[in-house]
Amino acid sequence: MDFRRIQWIFLVAFIAIDIFLFVSFASNNQFTVTSKNSSREATILKEMKDDSITVDDLSSSRGAGYYISSDGSGILGTKTGQLRNQNVRYTDNELTSSFENQIAIDRDAPQKVLNKVVANQNRVLFGSHYVYDEQLTKQDDDAIVYVQKGPGEKVLSTDGEIRFRVNAKNQVTGYTQTYLHAIKTLREKEATISQKKAVIWLYQHNEISNNSKIKWAKLGYTKLLSLKGNTVYIPTWVINIQTKNTGGSQTKRINAFTGTLIKSNTNLTSDGSSSQ
Repeated sequence: MDFRRIQWIFLVAFIAIDIFLFVSFASNNQFTVTSKNSSREATILKEMKDDSITVDDLSSSRGAGYYISSDGSGILGTKTGQLRNQNVRYTDNELTSSFENQIAIDRDAPQKVLNKVVANQNRVLFGSHYVYDEQLTKQDDDAIVYVQKGPGEKVLSTDGEIRFRVNAKNQVTGYTQTYLHAIKTLREKEATISQKKAVIWLYQHNEISNNSKIKWAKLGYTKLLSLKGNTVYIPTWVINIQTKNTGGSQTKRINAFTGTLIKSNTNLTSDGSSSQ
């Protein structure tokens, strides 16, 4: 075996060893970072438990969303003439309807009847753009809530919802409706933080009081700002917290792109005791 061939054998072996060591280091490093993050999250969740904060299983999966905009046009007001069997008025971008004949519903499953109402274009405008929301309905004794669909997620803002009014006899007497017209995506889809991380960061912001329960945490679009007749919305983790002693609840928001606390007075679907 000549000397040059021996050199090549050692060179190839040396490169192979370098590649092996690099891959091993990278894998171990990634595992270490992941392990540290998981360990840190587990520690914080234990701290929450020690503070008598009840949290069900939270998802660690990351989602994705967009910055979106709506032109804020009063399109609902231009189409009230097509609605039938109801009295309608439109003011300040909100349509208010009172049915001529009340509609009986099952309070435990109101969507069985109301889905047909929403799908009828002579009863509700743009009804196919809305979907029933069980969690928001359960926290309101007097309304059945439908929320507008956005790109990938629902709209969790009073700018895009239908609230059916319900009387003591479990009859729907009418509704109020708002609508995001001409929704556009403003940027490429971006990753959002997980449900677990949103709740943990809310706790780290000292926004979850002791002796409380996380009722739900859901991802949807809420209002960011208004500019030149357009309104911009961003994916937001909307988190409902119930106080165990009083039973009252409040709603908090975390920017799903950055993880920062949203404290501005943006309009948000919530119950009467919610923080705005």
